[in-house]
Amino acid sequence: MFDLRNQLANTGLYSESDPVSRGELKAYERQLNDLLAWQEQMKREMALDTTELLIKRWEKIYAVFPLSSDTIRDRQIRLLNKRRAKGVLTPSKVVTFASDFGYQAKVIKRVHPFRYRVELQNQRVTLELVKLDNILTITEPGHQNHEFGVADPGSTVEFSSGLTSPIAHISTYQACDTFSAGGEYEL
Repeated sequence: MFDLRNQLANTGLYSESDPVSRGELKAYERQLNDLLAWQEQMKREMALDTTELLIKRWEKIYAVFPLSSDTIRDRQIRLLNKRRAKGVLTPSKVVTFASDFGYQAKVIKRVHPFRYRVELQNQRVTLELVKLDNILTITEPGHQNHEFGVADPGSTVEFSSGLTSPIAHISTYQACDTFSAGGEYEL
């Protein structure tokens, strides 16, 4: 590796005992560290998932309008989702969407005609799937639909309010072109 002290000592312009030479070398080191820190900050700003200073510019480019209640992370996720929504919805995109919200997911294709299942590993105390559901609904093509499954191998699901089984809100689209939305059903 390049040794600046050795190089300067060989040229005769630098002396370890000279306070001016040591001061100049420390100034160069600080400038180099500032340059490297600036380079790292620029790398973070160019990536949508870590941008903070340039987030307004990215939102303008992607035509994304943040809500007043959004955190920086919510805005970053909205930008990522806008970019990922372009093109074909693949299982890897679905897994990536789920990982943005901290879910470990697996996609099972063709559960029913034109329907796939997103299996989520239960690693969280509460599952809030509304945002993930909205993203998948927006990005999937019109002929495709999804459903969620929660894998809980350790039986760690706990129910509050004295429930013994989970409650699901169900809406279905039958093959005979009728739509029905049900209330709450115990599983």
